[in-house]
Amino acid sequence: MNPPNPNGANSTTSDPREQTCWDLYVQSILDGRESAQQAAIDAGYEEATAKNVTLRGWFKGRKEKLHRREMLSKAERVLDRTLDMQPVNDKGQIDVPLLRVQTDVAKIVVTTLGKNEGYSTKTETDITSNGETIKGFTYVMPKE
Repeated sequence: MNPPNPNGANSTTSDPREQTCWDLYVQSILDGRESAQQAAIDAGYEEATAKNVTLRGWFKGRKEKLHRREMLSKAERVLDRTLDMQPVNDKGQIDVPLLRVQTDVAKIVVTTLGKNEGYSTKTETDITSNGETIKGFTYVMPKE
């Protein structure tokens, strides 16, 4: 049997060093010196554990979430720039391909971010069998 965790972690409570380690890791990124191992050591992990901290489930999960947030932030910046572009060239002519892209982007933004404002799409399905609408079905109990 494993001895109890001296930091209070158990099957329902995480090790408080995890949050400290994560906070130090994020700060190391912001400071331009990314080091998960050093963050783990500074949070109180043994050096052997610190070397493998990036393999722990809690760390990988947070890192993936951070990556998704970064990607979403980049995508939002591109959407903003695209929507702010002027679809008219120097000669006063409409740049049709750009206008199409802007319209497509606007539709995506409106149907995702504006769904609570009434901008959404409704999808209906029609379940049929050989072209005939299925009216009902009978459930047959399996034999025991």
